[in-house]
Amino acid sequence: MRVYHRGKNWYVDYAVDGNRVRKSFGKQRKVAELYLMNVEVKIAKGEELSPKYDFVSLSDFIAKYLEYSRNNKSLSTYRTDLSRINSFQQFLKDKGIERLERITPAVIEEFKSLVLKSSSATTFNHYLTLVKAMLNKAVSWRNLRENPLREVKKLKSLNARQVRFLTDEEISAILDKSGDLMRKVIRILLYSGMRRSELVYLTWDDIDFLNKLITVQSKPETGFHPKSHRPRSIPINPDLEQLILDLPQKGKYLFDDGKGKPLHCKDYYTKQFEKILKKAEVKNANLHTLRHTFASNLVMAGVDLRTVQELLGHSTIKITERYAHLSPDHKTRAINVLKFGQDGTKLAQNRILNS
Repeated sequence: MRVYHRGKNWYVDYAVDGNRVRKSFGKQRKVAELYLMNVEVKIAKGEELSPKYDFVSLSDFIAKYLEYSRNNKSLSTYRTDLSRINSFQQFLKDKGIERLERITPAVIEEFKSLVLKSSSATTFNHYLTLVKAMLNKAVSWRNLRENPLREVKKLKSLNARQVRFLTDEEISAILDKSGDLMRKVIRILLYSGMRRSELVYLTWDDIDFLNKLITVQSKPETGFHPKSHRPRSIPINPDLEQLILDLPQKGKYLFDDGKGKPLHCKDYYTKQFEKILKKAEVKNANLHTLRHTFASNLVMAGVDLRTVQELLGHSTIKITERYAHLSPDHKTRAINVLKFGQDGTKLAQNRILNS
């Protein structure tokens, strides 16, 4: 049990229940000494130093995590979690792994090889993100001491594709082949960037015509939650406002069956859009491409990525950065703001970046 100095940092070193514990306190020697004194006092009093862990079986933990996912994530995300966890659990079962602590980097390497036989690096990365999130929860729930996969990195995808968005010609062709209902749905999605489930559960109460805002928010009674579980507001431009005003009010939802329920489920719109794409001879697109088109056009018009992130409801700016390449002159505009004086040391203050 000691305080020691190594390099520029101070450390505390002691043992608890036969396990060695080391803690770094940076340059704060006094804090390290006080911490060790507190440890010594607790030992003298017979107090518990190490947290108690509840090591559970793999199946019990997975059941617990799926309950967490169902209660805290959107229905679509929960279903995706369920599918991926079932696949990963089957792999572990085939390996004879029944304990949570036996999920190691070596096990993940084997799982990676299995996934890559039939799927892409991106698919494996989705699995890895989920499994690491699960193990982080296991640590916070004290079912594990630490996450054994914390140092495992995602694969770099060699097949990364640029975001697919629709051209003006493609949009015209799609609208031309659409019926009245789908034409309205498509245009609303293009103007709002909403996900299909967000439109399905959008109610008239979510529309603020006075402030010209759409609020995307949870509908607990239906089980619907936005993907991030956070509400967001989308401004209504004049064209979108007119589109909404022209819709018949048959019930609480914008698209209502007349009995207070959504007119169709999200899969209905997906299948209808696939038929329209075939008729319009537009390839490599789907209903989600409308959301990409909304975001891509904003970026190409010079809207900053942070604003686009807020409009789309992305949890992190990294997700939105996939659209960054669509603003090819943003670096040029940034560099053009520079103007040095004759001595090469002063930056002119009278030029402002316009984006």
